Amino acid sequence: MKKIKNKLTITLLVSLTWFGCADLDVSNTNAPDQSRALAEPADVESLIRSTFLVFWQGTHLAGNSWFISTLGDGMSCSWGNWGMREISSEPRAEHDNSPAWGYAGAAEDLWYGMYAAISSAKDGLAAISSGITLNTDADPNADVRAKVFAKWVMGISHAMVAIHHDKGFIIDENTDFSQTQELVDYNAVMAAAITMLEGVIADCNANAAVSVPEDWLHIASFTLADLAKVTHSLVARYKAGVARNAAERSAVDWASVRTNAQQGAPFAPVGDTQYWWSYTHYYGGVHPYWTRADYRFIGPSDQSGRYQSLWLKDNSPATVQARQEIFIVTDDKRIVGGGATEDSLAQTPGKYMFNTGYAFLVPSRGTYHRSYYLINKTTEYATIEVAPMKDLVQQELDLLTAESYLRASDAANAVTYINKSRVGIGELTAAAVADGIGSDTDEPSALDAASLWAKYKYEKIMEGNLTHPWLNYTDRRGWTGTIGNDYGGGLLPGTPIHFPIPGKELAVLLMDSYTFGGQDNIGQPGTAGHKLSNGKVFRNRGFFIEFKKRTQMNKADLY
Repeated sequence: MKKIKNKLTITLLVSLTWFGCADLDVSNTNAPDQSRALAEPADVESLIRSTFLVFWQGTHLAGNSWFISTLGDGMSCSWGNWGMREISSEPRAEHDNSPAWGYAGAAEDLWYGMYAAISSAKDGLAAISSGITLNTDADPNADVRAKVFAKWVMGISHAMVAIHHDKGFIIDENTDFSQTQELVDYNAVMAAAITMLEGVIADCNANAAVSVPEDWLHIASFTLADLAKVTHSLVARYKAGVARNAAERSAVDWASVRTNAQQGAPFAPVGDTQYWWSYTHYYGGVHPYWTRADYRFIGPSDQSGRYQSLWLKDNSPATVQARQEIFIVTDDKRIVGGGATEDSLAQTPGKYMFNTGYAFLVPSRGTYHRSYYLINKTTEYATIEVAPMKDLVQQELDLLTAESYLRASDAANAVTYINKSRVGIGELTAAAVADGIGSDTDEPSALDAASLWAKYKYEKIMEGNLTHPWLNYTDRRGWTGTIGNDYGGGLLPGTPIHFPIPGKELAVLLMDSYTFGGQDNIGQPGTAGHKLSNGKVFRNRGFFIEFKKRTQMNKADLY
């Protein structure tokens, strides 16, 4: 993928010795110290304001947002870009964690992006604690806003480290970098993130009327009261999404997930065509020569039996390699606008996708990647790029609520929330208590005879696709059960259930290299059965941050 990169760094205040694993004594006479780099209130505010864009680009503009989407079997793609072909091909391959891997940058993006955001937020908070005030007569709430915002970014950044990686560092405003920082597992990182975010909710509610300027989140007329609602949404997402398998997802505090989801609100920063944009929403949603809808995603709606008998079949290696594209016969108006028919010419576009009549992707790279169906769910944004980028939608909150009721064996309330999208958007036959709750091991299905669990899973995958890049992956990961082909809609056997610390970082930390995933490693742990508006230049704590500006993709980029 070709793109312009505007290399504007964000603050270097101490060296990588803050990790405490390497004895490095390197002086950089060109780097300003903290007191000079953040001497003025405008510098501090600019740094804190930039932290969310660092976070956003580390998730929506990162290469790993692509291979995560294909690993979650929502989108299918056999192009090499960002390692998609290597990591999403079947049988699943071990993740290459070498810094020499051609797509290592994609694998590193989230780690460095999240810790860059955390580091910058910490520096901003330290500057305010040192006595610098952002308050003015015209804006007496500037300090409060900046502190709450910085703590929010620290919380969501830690949460994404826990979602994606097997371990990480916990860094807060009081962390002393002269002391050794210990690595802890993903559950500990997430617990710290949730504690931070719950504190943010309390602070937001205590200062509800304080406004958040539009250029901080690219959302107009936004207050800390609104940020509290979004944070409730994210807490619900993170508490459910951190689970690595069905047992861990079952053990989630689902009453808390429901409480947060029901107090939450959608979240959608508006794109600007330059720095505020999304790989996932732009390239993933409109280009017929890019990704396609994976049949694992849309196949559970098929009424013809072709998906079950011809495409899915027994999931054996021979079956996988022999798979060919098929037409889906469905009443789901998100896939087909009208007429449940196998005739491709009669399939009118659905609300989220349409049948192109050709599969496009190169057969030699695996016919199982190929699909007739192009997802155009994000056309509203992708065609003009100044529309909302819908990272978190109401359907996600409704369906998390539905799962909480299913786990409480409350079918009556579960069907209410399942039907909000199943009927309200898909225009399918309403789910009913008489369908039976079923089991959390049930495969996703849109068919009328399916259980409530099966219908719920189908809705969760359908509505989560092309919103937050990790959502299909984390949902399937949480449904992954026993090793083998019967995975209840979970990750395919051999899929990494999380990713290691990047190989480049392991070398800095003087740690042995390790990785996850691969068909041969089934049964082993970890494997499933930059622009500142004021133009000032800073450095970040050992991390080189690049804000990436979009350029148009062309077919020559696909290889």
